[in-house]
Amino acid sequence: MKIRRLQSIFTKMTMFFITFGMVPIVIISMIFFHWYYSDVEEATISNYTQITEYLERNLSSVISQVDDTSGYMYDFYTAQYEHLYELLLDEESDKTENKIYINSMMQDMLMSSEYISGIRFYTAAGDVYALFRKQGKSLKNEGKILNEVNFSSADLQKMVLMPAILEADYCTNSEEYVFSVVRNYMNPSSVKSIEENCLGTLYIDINVKDIQTLVETVNVGELGNIYIVNLDTNQWIFGGENSIANELKAEKANTVVSGEDYWYFCQPLSDTGYYVVTQVFAENVLNTYLKNRIYVIVVLGLAIIILTIANTVFSERMNEPAKKLKWAMEQVQKGDLQVQVDIHTDDEMEYLGEGFNKMVKDLQYNIEQVYVANIHQKEAELNALKMQIQPHYLYNTLDVIRMTAIDHDDSKTARLLESLAKQLRYVIGQQREKVPLYMELNNIQEYIVLLNARYADKFQLNVNISDEERDLYVLKLLLQPIVENCIMHGLIEKEGIGTVEVNIKRFDTYLEIIVMDDGVGMSKEQEECIRTMLDKKKEIKKPQEREISIGFKNVYNRIKLSCGEEYGFTITSYENIGTRVRFKLPIWEGDADVEDGNSR
Repeated sequence: MKIRRLQSIFTKMTMFFITFGMVPIVIISMIFFHWYYSDVEEATISNYTQITEYLERNLSSVISQVDDTSGYMYDFYTAQYEHLYELLLDEESDKTENKIYINSMMQDMLMSSEYISGIRFYTAAGDVYALFRKQGKSLKNEGKILNEVNFSSADLQKMVLMPAILEADYCTNSEEYVFSVVRNYMNPSSVKSIEENCLGTLYIDINVKDIQTLVETVNVGELGNIYIVNLDTNQWIFGGENSIANELKAEKANTVVSGEDYWYFCQPLSDTGYYVVTQVFAENVLNTYLKNRIYVIVVLGLAIIILTIANTVFSERMNEPAKKLKWAMEQVQKGDLQVQVDIHTDDEMEYLGEGFNKMVKDLQYNIEQVYVANIHQKEAELNALKMQIQPHYLYNTLDVIRMTAIDHDDSKTARLLESLAKQLRYVIGQQREKVPLYMELNNIQEYIVLLNARYADKFQLNVNISDEERDLYVLKLLLQPIVENCIMHGLIEKEGIGTVEVNIKRFDTYLEIIVMDDGVGMSKEQEECIRTMLDKKKEIKKPQEREISIGFKNVYNRIKLSCGEEYGFTITSYENIGTRVRFKLPIWEGDADVEDGNSR
């Protein structure tokens, strides 16, 4: 058998390009660039990057220090009030005493950092308190917030950095610019109020002159300027209004941005939306490069023209087999799996043709086998998860009935057996993957009946749902494992009656279900452990955490497999306050949605 010696396309193109392209370009480039252009550029980038990073670190430290000062609000106490929210919610409190207390709190904040020039606190009830470092300053209009922040419902607890404004707009005896670190004071008395109930807004003002002092520690000189600006809104803290925001908005993720006349070195300032930007005049830094650039362009232009002409002539010979492959691929796209190509070029194109022919022969078989195998695998995973949930649920239910019968001499057996019968019919009766939401809620209510018989009416279930939402479909046994975790690990350990609340709300593109309890909650370590376990396959070593995590993990996996990766749930818990599980689910309305999994 004769062995064919193939000359690769890569070898042909490489030899041609090196001979007629790279060698001349390298020789000419070395004549113009044997000077240290690369060293100049690297040194410039390194120097100004370090300058920008240094400024960002110092500014972030200042803002973080000032932001930490806002935490004094939650440490506030007096002989009469243990917390600030108690004072703000007391409608009968003396306004004069309130002003003394709050001014004392703001005085402590003011003294905690040399960068704070003033503090303003606007309560939700309309009361205004202000304290300034410089004597003689006061608010012009105490009833109006001239630089008011509009918080969205999702951002009530976030820190907001306001742009620089003239302090004289709202304050007497001042012609200076200040910017503000702003935080809402949330009511920490419960899970719901700490996320939704804003009792006031704190403005901590920083004088722009103090930022000028930090900027002057680096010597940019006449080579450029320094800005602290929000590239999305063009609002600034330092440097004044400038068009750099428009120039950098599309490239703000880059640390170094090269413009026609300037270089920009950008560093994001903490999580504020602002950037520290060092603007450097490119002509001053790379003057040698700019002088030689025109000569390089001419040389490269001539080389490109020559290479283009040569490549056009050479590629014509290479184009024919590529056209054959293109035509054959188009036939496969139309569904013709019998097409074959005949290429004899003694190089990689011939190998491509042979590989294409083999691929077409195997394509139909692979499509069918892989598709069927994936379907079977998904069905097996779903069935395994369902079988893992159902026995666990039945065993716990039977154990409750057994203990109740022992404690109550059969006086409640009839009602308990009725609840058990309903649950058994729901769990192992009609085998449906999706059920109406009202059936899932009825099953939970029967489960609560059994537990209340065992624990002397210790648990209460509140459900908030409209008539329209109750007929929507959800996965079967979606909520019961979550409610069980709320009771077994949150409410049993609580003294007195415990409450589980279920709220259902339909949005345009998804269904939201929130399950909350007012139990003992979880520590931040337990909560983070469960979140990590949901996103990754992490082994839980502690028995109690493992028991909690298995219930959450099974429900989480069922949602991902049946509904899609964009759906699932999140967990938020506060020790001694309670736990909340927020579901995001597809909207399944009719039989067609249930059968094919479509959502609206």
